[in-house]
Amino acid sequence: MLVGIGAVLLLVVVVLVFFNLQPSKTAPVQLTVWGFEKSDVIGGFMGGYSQLHPNVGISYKQVSEDNYENTLLGALASGQGPDVFPAHNRGLTKNLAVLSPATASQFSQSQVDNLFPAEVGQDFALTAADTAGKQVYALPFYFDTLSLIYNKDLFDQGGVANPPATWEEFQTDISKLRNISAGGQIIKAGAAIGGSQKTIGNAVDILNALMLQNGVAMTSGKYATFASQQGIGAFTFYLQFANPTSNYYTWNENQTKDFDSFSAGNTAMVFGYNSDIQKIKSKSPFLRLGVSPLPQVNPANAVNYADYWGMAVSKQSRNPDWAWDFIISMTTQPRIAEQYSSITGQPPALRELISQKVNDPTLGIFAKQALTARSWNKPDENLVDGIFNDAIVSALGNQSATREILNRAQAQVTQLMNRQ
Repeated sequence: MLVGIGAVLLLVVVVLVFFNLQPSKTAPVQLTVWGFEKSDVIGGFMGGYSQLHPNVGISYKQVSEDNYENTLLGALASGQGPDVFPAHNRGLTKNLAVLSPATASQFSQSQVDNLFPAEVGQDFALTAADTAGKQVYALPFYFDTLSLIYNKDLFDQGGVANPPATWEEFQTDISKLRNISAGGQIIKAGAAIGGSQKTIGNAVDILNALMLQNGVAMTSGKYATFASQQGIGAFTFYLQFANPTSNYYTWNENQTKDFDSFSAGNTAMVFGYNSDIQKIKSKSPFLRLGVSPLPQVNPANAVNYADYWGMAVSKQSRNPDWAWDFIISMTTQPRIAEQYSSITGQPPALRELISQKVNDPTLGIFAKQALTARSWNKPDENLVDGIFNDAIVSALGNQSATREILNRAQAQVTQLMNRQ
């Protein structure tokens, strides 16, 4: 997100002067930047870049994350869209036609691979229909990954000394942490897992992470391919935790929303991102929570799950080169990126800073996970997530039909991939 980016811009002058770069003297340029933060958080600071480039004026507009995509596309359709705006790492494919990539001379895929975790190149260096090679369509300010968040008091009470490193250990811990009445009512949940987005905010991400850890190829060419034997196995594994007949039953759709239940001390483990931790702390500031890496199928070949925003340039921008110059300056200078991470509390995206943060008590887990994080390019992120969520809901009602349900979801995603 663009949290605190205005303060970061103050460093532009210092950093670029340090590198002996001089302001450009060309025709006047005006750039509009969209972000999710209140304008008073960054008001007055966007002039930092313009101080180095007196010909470039930058204005900022706050937009809501709610219904953001429709707001953006509506503005672009009316010709009133921004020059620079946030782009989600799994949502770029659908909107590729409205983006202006960096020219090869400005920023190349090799530079992305050198500066950022491998997944950034997979997500943001793409091939458009009318181009032969990959071009860079966005760059990130930060890099977040899915983690396990646990209640230290409930772990102590359950006799669990350490958070689980593997899913096998996770299953074992469930039986120690859950409390189910003789009538089958969940009094305390071992973990929020197995349900739909109705009760688990990151349900689809958890399921997708399990699939990737099990070696599932989510797509191949123009086809979705996640309903393989490994995909069905991951789907069944996920669902078992909401199956009353399972030895690891610990959740159902009658539970309170996962983070609310966790904050109230009624759930021992939830899955969330670094950005979720502050939300949990705000609900229950005295809760003794711990954060650990995402459990793995094979710790020797770790696969984590990425979730982050980058900044992209509109194809409608009258000054795409300047817009890209702005993004590159903000995202690739280590001193600026370090200050951004310090202000926002978000894990850094630059490899150089990741190596420095691996032992950080707050961000170390996310720094370590960044280099093994994966995701996948969805043809329409909202619709695909809806398809997966519907599959979870259907399977919860009929767990004997998981293969059929997942095959149907695969066909629906394939249809999205091939729609004109």
